[in-house]
Amino acid sequence: MTLAIDRLIRRLDAIGQLGPNDRLALQSLPVQYASYQRQDVIIEEGAEPTTACLVIDGFVHRSKLLPNGHRQIFSLHMPGDLPDLHGLYLKTMDHSLVATSACKLALIHHSAIRGLLRASESLTALLWRDTILDSAAFRAWMLMIGQAEADTRMAHLFCELYVRADAVGLVSNDSFPLPVSQIDLADMLGISAVHANRTLQDIRGAGLLNYEKGVVTILRWAELQELAQFDPQYLHLRDDDEVKSVVGL
Repeated sequence: MTLAIDRLIRRLDAIGQLGPNDRLALQSLPVQYASYQRQDVIIEEGAEPTTACLVIDGFVHRSKLLPNGHRQIFSLHMPGDLPDLHGLYLKTMDHSLVATSACKLALIHHSAIRGLLRASESLTALLWRDTILDSAAFRAWMLMIGQAEADTRMAHLFCELYVRADAVGLVSNDSFPLPVSQIDLADMLGISAVHANRTLQDIRGAGLLNYEKGVVTILRWAELQELAQFDPQYLHLRDDDEVKSVVGL
């Protein structure tokens, strides 16, 4: 249980500040563990879940299919994320939650989370903030898909994921795990797989990053950030020196 809740605590610490009582309350949450393989559907559209999923290891995404089989990925979630917290108050899933890679989740029953929220106003505010920030990230994704060129979209995605990964301790030597396929990248960015492959090769060819075997290594952050038109403000990470150093502020 410690690893599972520690991931969540680190995520919440990145966007706010947890007091000692709130940490203890989180650590006392009862969880069950579940493992999934790549492309497994964790929660299907139309389901009525009674638990929230905390990502411990691996990546998951929210997505929706059109009748013709075309897919849009709306968001990508890494360890420490609660990608379906909205299920506390929205009975029916209007999209699917899918394993992007092999992953391990901690399942927390809604009743346990509601009890936690009733007992702590500060935790209620922090989890509400986390949900609002999820919406802010979604707006940034939609802006990129709707208005930016493919290279800017992809660079922006890499910048966001790098900053988010660093906030939860997943970055080492400017590298972070990103176990997604080029089809996944294409469906995140709203372009074809061929276009995604060509765009990735252009960014790698410019020497901005390397992406091999599911690991991204940032080589020239300032130039990647410029290409992406990336301003991390929408992520609303805590305004401390560590976060500032990551984004070059």
